[in-house]
Amino acid sequence: MEKININFTPDIINSYKRLAYRIWFALAEYVDNSTQAYLNNQEILDIVYAEEQRNLSVYINYFKGNEINEDYFEIIDNSMGMSLSELKKAFQIGLPPDDNSGRSRYGLGMKTASFWLGDEWTIITTKLGDSKEYSVTLDIEAISKGDLALDIQSKDIEKNKHYTIIKVKNLRRRFKGMTIGKIKSYLSSIYRFDVSSNMLDLFWNDQKLDWNGYSDEDFVKNSEGVPYRRDFEFEIDGKKVTGWAGVLSSGSRSKGGFALVQGNRVIQSPPNGYKPETIYGEQEGGINNLVNQRLVGELFLEGFEVSHTKDNILWEGTQMDDLDDALLEQIGDFRKIANEYRKNAVDERAPSDEDFDFALDTLLTEFNSGELNDIVLTKSVPPDNLIIESNKQIEKAIVESTEPTLIKLDGLTIKLYIDDKMSPNDPYVINDSISDKNTIIVIVNKNHPFWNELDGATGILNYLRQCVYDAVSEWKAYFMKSTLQPDTIKHIKDDLMRVPFIIDKNNI
Repeated sequence: MEKININFTPDIINSYKRLAYRIWFALAEYVDNSTQAYLNNQEILDIVYAEEQRNLSVYINYFKGNEINEDYFEIIDNSMGMSLSELKKAFQIGLPPDDNSGRSRYGLGMKTASFWLGDEWTIITTKLGDSKEYSVTLDIEAISKGDLALDIQSKDIEKNKHYTIIKVKNLRRRFKGMTIGKIKSYLSSIYRFDVSSNMLDLFWNDQKLDWNGYSDEDFVKNSEGVPYRRDFEFEIDGKKVTGWAGVLSSGSRSKGGFALVQGNRVIQSPPNGYKPETIYGEQEGGINNLVNQRLVGELFLEGFEVSHTKDNILWEGTQMDDLDDALLEQIGDFRKIANEYRKNAVDERAPSDEDFDFALDTLLTEFNSGELNDIVLTKSVPPDNLIIESNKQIEKAIVESTEPTLIKLDGLTIKLYIDDKMSPNDPYVINDSISDKNTIIVIVNKNHPFWNELDGATGILNYLRQCVYDAVSEWKAYFMKSTLQPDTIKHIKDDLMRVPFIIDKNNI
C-alpha cells in the first residue's frame, strides 16, 4: 500500500488552528486550487467540458447535524484532479507549486484551511486520463500520537473521470444565520470575474452563486447624463495598477470602498473594502459619511505580494502611500460629488439588510439563552431604596474625584462623566435628572462588560447618545410635565433621536 510521509508536527497544526482566518477565506482556498488546476489545464478541460456540456463546477456543501460533532464540509470539483505524485506533493507543507504566479502560491492553502476548520479531513481524487482514484484521510488525533505516515487507498476507475472531493469533519465551530449569508456574499465577490464570465459555476449547498456588478444606472450622473465613473491606469513601484472608481447614487456602509484584485481573484472587498485615508478620511473607529458609502471601485494589482491567507496585500516600502496619493490625484474630485448628492430625503447611513439580519439573529440567540432567562425570571431585584442609596454613593465619589465633560444648553448644564475606575459590577449608567432643574448628571461606567460590545467610534457614539438622551428625557418629563411616565419619556426621547438626521439635513 502506498503511503505519504507528512512533514509537519502537532505544534504546526496548533498554530494553524489559531490563524485569524475568516470562514469565507478558508473555503476560498479550495476554490483557488480548483480554479488554478483548471487554468493550468484550460485547453484540454475546455474540450472535455464542451463534451460534458457543463462548466468548471465547485460545490461547497455544509451539512449541519444536531450536534457540532455531526457537522462537516464537503467540497467537490470537476477540475483536473490529482495524480498520485501530485497528491503526495500536496502534503508537503510550504512547498509552492512549480508555477506560483497564480492563485496557488505558497503550498499552504488547503492544509491551513483544513486544519483551521476541523480535526479530520479526507481527499478523494482522480486525474483526467488516469485509471486510478486515490483517497487519503488525515486525523489530527493520530498525528498527535506520532503517526506521520498516511495510508493511500486506491481503486480502479474510468479514465474519463476527473474530480477532487474534500471532506472536513470534527469541525471546531458552527455556522448559521448571518454568517451563512456572509459566506455566500464573500465567495460571490471573491470569484466575481470567474462567475460572471461563466468560467466557473460556484455552488453553496446546491444554490448557484452569482455576481451582480455595477451598471451606469447605479452611478450619479452629471448634468449631461454622464455617470460619475472613471477608469484609470498608473504605476506603483514599477508595477502596473489599473482600475475604475464611481459614485453610487444609492450607497450604504456595506458597499463603500475598493475591491483589490489580483489574477482576477478578489483579495479584499466591501463591506471591508480598501479605503485610503487620502480619500475616505481616517478609518480608525469606522467613519460612516457619504464618501464611505458611495465611492466604490476595483483596483487590479499585479505583482504585489499577498498574505498566505490571501485576504491582504503585503505592502512593501512606500507602495501603499504611493497608491493612495495616485488615487487621490485620479479621483479626488469624486469626494465632493459623493458628499453633496442626495437621492432621497432619508438618511442613507441606515444599516444594510445583512447588518439587520445579523443583529436580529444575535438578539434572538441572547434572548433564547438560559442566562437571560435566569436574569428575567429568576434573579430577584433589590428594594428601590437600596438601589437609590447605592447609586448616590457611587455618584458622590465620582463627582468629587472626576472632571466632567460639560454640555451647556440655555439654562441647563449636562455633566457627563465617563469613568474607568468603577467596578464591572457597578451600573452601566447612573443618571441624576431630577435633583436640580439646572443640572443633569450622567455617569457612564467604562468598565461595565457591555462597553466591550461597542464596535468602534460609531458604537461608542450611539451608546453615549442613548445614555444622555435617557437622562435628558427624564429631566424634561419631570420638570416640564411633572411626570416620569414611561410613554412620556419615550416620546421626548424620540425627538432627541431625530437630531443627527436633522443636523445632516440642514447641512445639505
